[in-house]
Amino acid sequence: MRWSDIGYLLSVSANKENSSLAKVFSREHGCVTGVVYGSSSKKKKPDLQIGNKVRINYNSKNEDALGYFSFELIENISIKYFNDFNKLNLLIISIEVISKIMPENQKHIICFDEFDEFIKSLDGDSLKSYLIWEFNFLKNIGYGIDTSEEGFDPVIKNILNGNSPDFTIEDLKSIFNLNSETITNRLVDVINISNFNNRSKILTYLNE
Repeated sequence: MRWSDIGYLLSVSANKENSSLAKVFSREHGCVTGVVYGSSSKKKKPDLQIGNKVRINYNSKNEDALGYFSFELIENISIKYFNDFNKLNLLIISIEVISKIMPENQKHIICFDEFDEFIKSLDGDSLKSYLIWEFNFLKNIGYGIDTSEEGFDPVIKNILNGNSPDFTIEDLKSIFNLNSETITNRLVDVINISNFNNRSKILTYLNE
């Protein structure tokens, strides 16, 4: 089984002496885990940074067997934000959310394209962009809140739907709380919520 795709590196962990297990979020194949040989080499290490956008080549014996990756770097995302802790942390948080919630080997093109747009938006108003992305991500994989529900705050609805460029910190806190409610109440049987180590840092940004 062979395929090529584009995607983002979600995690890389040591496997054996000269290989690693990598997890990617790809456009046409969703989240996939595989082996990367030669990952400890000086040449490959810069390409294996979490968050990097890469061209993926994947090869496995069959659909059930663990396959092998080779990557070609498209863009080193994290290096752009080494001097901006908040933006770098939002990138890490988004990767954590995808990695822990998204099921493996299921194609989610809408989720990928919206994540791709979020990455591009990090250069701008990144906190608002992150919270809107997170809300839509949860909704698109079937766990989120429908903004058409009766009683949904119209101000928040307009922000989430992109109909209002104006917002306050309190509006962003409301969106954060909506997302937190979804994660806490609707995902409790899917993931271990206590594993979201970085997401709580968003509250620090909102309270600064």
